[in-house]
Amino acid sequence: MVDLIQIAGLGEPRAEGASVEIENDRPSFDCNQIGGDELGVGNYPAEAGYMASGYSPPGPLLVPISGLPGFVMHDHGRLYVSCTRDSKKITLKNSISIDSTELDNPEERLAMARLLVDTTNKARARFGCAESANALPLPSELPDIPDFGVDRAKPVSEKWDSDTACPPEMRSFLPFYGSADKKVWAMGTPLPSKLISVCDVRVGEGDYLTVDEISGRPKVAFVIYKGIFAKMRHELPEYSRSEYDVMCHGKPVSYRIYAPSEDDSSRWSEQLSDKHANNVLLDHFARAAAERAECPLPE
Repeated sequence: MVDLIQIAGLGEPRAEGASVEIENDRPSFDCNQIGGDELGVGNYPAEAGYMASGYSPPGPLLVPISGLPGFVMHDHGRLYVSCTRDSKKITLKNSISIDSTELDNPEERLAMARLLVDTTNKARARFGCAESANALPLPSELPDIPDFGVDRAKPVSEKWDSDTACPPEMRSFLPFYGSADKKVWAMGTPLPSKLISVCDVRVGEGDYLTVDEISGRPKVAFVIYKGIFAKMRHELPEYSRSEYDVMCHGKPVSYRIYAPSEDDSSRWSEQLSDKHANNVLLDHFARAAAERAECPLPE
């Protein structure tokens, strides 16, 4: 681990105050506070129910790890990979976190991603995962954070065009939510990953919106789950919806709709007050997204 931290350029490794926990009977380990900036890495079996039941909007600083089912932000990263051992197949959730206030540091994000992938490769080999025979490639570059992503994460008052990220056909039915003095519009995840894409519908004043309005006034979120996140929804009956859990080009895809919880507006919920109206919107969104992917939903 010390060598990996030094190679990745993530500060000076230290033994004092560090802790390591390894469970020999299952593929699990945690290394906490192992660097000067309180760096931690972990690798453990992902909980299927947790992956299928939860949803939190992706942060504006998220960028995908190219070609892999994972992402990295300025202070943490996640990577979900399979592990086949003793004829059993599980999903490993690999994580990295660092106490960092540098929101836009490409070198640090790349170093985190490389350390995350490298420890994942070594962990799979130590656990005896069959997949370890084909090591995951270390990323040599990451996508840039979009300018508006950086702005959203800072307390600034700049404005930008409301036509940001969702496909044009999304806006064709958004006035359903409108009123005389509010403008309803949509924006998407800054950089959709191999795990999730989000079209976030928001409401605000006029043709341009401030940062405060963008971060504080969500109406509804349409989500496309892919990869392991969709697979869990397909396989767990309590979380599946047959009409919106489909296969596209041989891979699982799931479509969902969320709104701020009536009990806590800072949390998102799939339990919506006006189910019929929102199911109409979900159907519209899912069919448009499926058409774009050339995997139309059955009538």
